[in-house]
Amino acid sequence: MDKLLFKRILIAAISILAAVYVAYLLISTNFKIYPTENAVETTVTDKIYSNAFIIRDETYIYNNTSKVLSYVVNDGDEVGIKGEIAKVYDSEDDAAAQTKADALEKKLADLQNLQKTHSSSGVGIETINSEINNNIISFLGNLNEGNIISLENDTNNLLYSINQSQAYTGKISNFNSEISEIQAQINNLRGSSDKSTGVITTDKAGYFSAHCDGYENLFKYKDIDKLKLSDLNKIKKTEVSANVAGKVISSLNWYVACKISADEAINLSLWNGGVTMLFSDALTDYVPAEIYKIQQDSNKSDALLILKCSYMNEALADIRQEPIEIGLGTYKGLRVSKKAIHDDYIEKISYDNNGNQSVEKKKVQGVYVLYGSEVQFKEISIIYSGNDYVLCDESPDSDILFNGETISMYDQIILEGDDLYDGKVIE
Repeated sequence: MDKLLFKRILIAAISILAAVYVAYLLISTNFKIYPTENAVETTVTDKIYSNAFIIRDETYIYNNTSKVLSYVVNDGDEVGIKGEIAKVYDSEDDAAAQTKADALEKKLADLQNLQKTHSSSGVGIETINSEINNNIISFLGNLNEGNIISLENDTNNLLYSINQSQAYTGKISNFNSEISEIQAQINNLRGSSDKSTGVITTDKAGYFSAHCDGYENLFKYKDIDKLKLSDLNKIKKTEVSANVAGKVISSLNWYVACKISADEAINLSLWNGGVTMLFSDALTDYVPAEIYKIQQDSNKSDALLILKCSYMNEALADIRQEPIEIGLGTYKGLRVSKKAIHDDYIEKISYDNNGNQSVEKKKVQGVYVLYGSEVQFKEISIIYSGNDYVLCDESPDSDILFNGETISMYDQIILEGDDLYDGKVIE
């Protein structure tokens, strides 16, 4: 490129930039520019984060033999008084063979029942297909959550539904060969191994768990009202005896104890509803609970929060110390930055029975909204306050607002600026 041409292009570009800058200075001098933000609908849940310690009414189940156990119930299953929780075998091989034979007995019973009823069953193909879909969904859900025990039940249920579908549509006339094959496997397993030499039962009814962590007797369940925050700092697990075969969680209610701050204690003391719990390391679903007790030495000190829950499943039967997310209320409203909030006067016009007009003024909390080139002050009704924003009710009750007017969705709310007032025109 010719040097003279390059120089001319460079001079032209600099001249254009200089002209743009001068124009900007002129505009900014004569026109006031206010940063704005649209009011948009937002949903938030008020949450408290802590570390939870779970307290249940737990009783050990002992195995007073030195033999091998094969459990007949799963974690989270309900058991009755004197209910059987495990069979006793002389060896691992005997236990494995007899347990597999028991599982085959269930499959055999399903096929025999299906063979007897499929021709006379009133179940339609749509119902069967729906069951297949439900079993697949359940299988995928348990696979995603790692519920290995539930996967076996899902697999058996899915196989039954598929067999039922094939029988209904005539693809299979009978299950004679399958029944004979399974019966032969059972006979072989039963004949090549010894039967159980005894059973393990429980003296209490409740939910069973084979997992024992040594914290079962740390705090007595009946002394929950005596628990203090200082007790949580002294948690130290005990050794689980080798002859412990599991435990039974007896009472319907169980408790979650955790430390919260002084401010959180104040908020919870004012809250009169239920809460939800999410144990991030153990479950993906929220668990309902209620506030049982808040124990605090002074208004400025940390507090002990105890939550009560009556919901139980396999995962909850095994957790002990978990990070917890406590959900209070869920709020939906228009999000407004806190720096946009001001105090100003608004007017309310009313008329008496004779048609005479009266104007009343009142100082309220609100925001400045830009409508075209005009500034209007709008009162707000705050329903939730975050760190740097609030949620405002778009349709509050008529007695909450002074003159009945408030912000609406997508209003351009002025975030900051000097000399703002209602009715100001920005030129």
